[in-house]
Amino acid sequence: MCSSDRNVALKPKSLCKRMPWMMRLEDQLIPDNQLGAAYQKTRIDHEMLLNVNSDPKIARLTGIMVTLGEKNSHPMGITDIVLSGADMVRMNMSHKEHTWHAVSVQSIREAGNRIHRCRREVFPLAVAMDLRGPEIRTGLFNGAEDSMVKICILLDIFEGYAEFKEGNFVKLLVEDNMKRTGCDKCFWVSYPDLPRFCKVGDKIYIDRGAVILETTCVVECTVTCKVAKGGIVRNEKLVQLVDGIPELPQVSGQDDADIGLALDFECDLLIVSHVRNGQMICAVKDRIKQIGTRPICVVAKISCNQGLEAFDDILTVADAIMIDRAGIEVDIRPEKVFLAQKCIISKCNRVGKPVIVAVRIKGTEPSYTDMNDISCAVLDGVDSIFLATGALSVDETVKVVKNVDIACREAECARWQRQNFEELSYKALIPLDPTHSIAVAAIETSMKCNAAAIIVTTTTGRSAMMLSIYRPRCPIIAITRYGIVARWLQVYFGVHPIHYRNPPYPDWSKDMDYRIQHAMNYSRSHKFVEVGNAVVIVSGWRQGSGFTNCIRIVYASPGNIPNLSEDFEESW
Repeated sequence: MCSSDRNVALKPKSLCKRMPWMMRLEDQLIPDNQLGAAYQKTRIDHEMLLNVNSDPKIARLTGIMVTLGEKNSHPMGITDIVLSGADMVRMNMSHKEHTWHAVSVQSIREAGNRIHRCRREVFPLAVAMDLRGPEIRTGLFNGAEDSMVKICILLDIFEGYAEFKEGNFVKLLVEDNMKRTGCDKCFWVSYPDLPRFCKVGDKIYIDRGAVILETTCVVECTVTCKVAKGGIVRNEKLVQLVDGIPELPQVSGQDDADIGLALDFECDLLIVSHVRNGQMICAVKDRIKQIGTRPICVVAKISCNQGLEAFDDILTVADAIMIDRAGIEVDIRPEKVFLAQKCIISKCNRVGKPVIVAVRIKGTEPSYTDMNDISCAVLDGVDSIFLATGALSVDETVKVVKNVDIACREAECARWQRQNFEELSYKALIPLDPTHSIAVAAIETSMKCNAAAIIVTTTTGRSAMMLSIYRPRCPIIAITRYGIVARWLQVYFGVHPIHYRNPPYPDWSKDMDYRIQHAMNYSRSHKFVEVGNAVVIVSGWRQGSGFTNCIRIVYASPGNIPNLSEDFEESW
């Protein structure tokens, strides 16, 4: 420390120099973003110190996944959506033909090129394909009265629908030749054994409860129901048997074809819908191994009570978990959904697997309830938020993403950091492997120095994943040379992956300095880091994967200058 003697004549010459942009620790002011509440010892003290006037951090730590539909899947639209804050895009295989999805993938690639030309950087946009899963759906409806509308529906120009009125009777047909003849009197369902599993008095939910039917009569190929709750149902909507458990295959023939398509399209995430047990995930992974073209992250979507009961088995084999709140709500009472969500998120946090919560936005912008659900999910420890935006336009999707971005950043700052870190680190089994130990130490270091960012160099992505487990308050800037690793990391909490495509330098240490400098410039350009902020750097001691065991604290300089070390504290 430099002497603080007021007698200038007796004051010795300072032995340490300070960069002009570095602040003295004693002169620093407590920053915003709820820092005063984050490290309190008790929950009540933490919550008492939360300030409604506190500004959130600029860097969002929670990932955002959006769904592409007809209105928002063109290249310019995808570009605008990504620039507004989306990290991942999803294609739903339950709707549209393979040709449409192929065109959408081309649009995604073109959007990536546009972003590169705009930002002069490679944005690792992750692509997720959501399989149909072993599900039951309605057929096509052509019950409109106007003849021209009927013609348009048959030509697939307009989407068909039927309006069911409470108290009326409707027949559910299972013969394949009735698929396109749906109306408010009868419609086709995609489960030939439906009459075998339905009993009089059973309830059947259409489109997640938009219409509720009660079984009154069951014959060989027809199930007659009374409309208990009326509403409008459109083409190919989900049918759920609340009181019966149908026998469905682990992987359907359609799913088998879609898995091959996802690998051909080079998708990064494969979402398996309606997961009932771990065998379903194993069957999907076996199919991926048989094709053997490239690795892919398998996400298990939990949307039924069977999945909840077998969740521990599913968690063991899945790479990530998605919580379908709307689907779970059908099987359990709405007031129980928050319990299922908390339990699933906690189990995922415990083992370090990413968890995504699906939020279905009703309307063109999130309601108070939607924003509250998103904030609560972030506080519970979710990694990413999935938004069902397939029916929205580009402008509406951009607006939703921006609103969700604000809600996530506010909730991230309001987390009780002390409790989160202490509980997660306490649960870690000792002895830890070197990379895991370094991750724990790096997070604690970032907390003690209130770091603005953590920069990690990674080959396989494991170091960044380990850092994400302990939920830091600052972004994790993960720089890797592998695009697929960068895209996989999008689903993890706090990780901002960088695909660094420059060829490696012959001198490994010099190459490491260039990569760290590139990550620091990225942090400056996105305003994650300001001049004088502390930044924690996690790197390896030698070339290759598995050698991460170095932690440094550096300080952000005004710009890209040589890293001087003689008589100076380290800076970048």
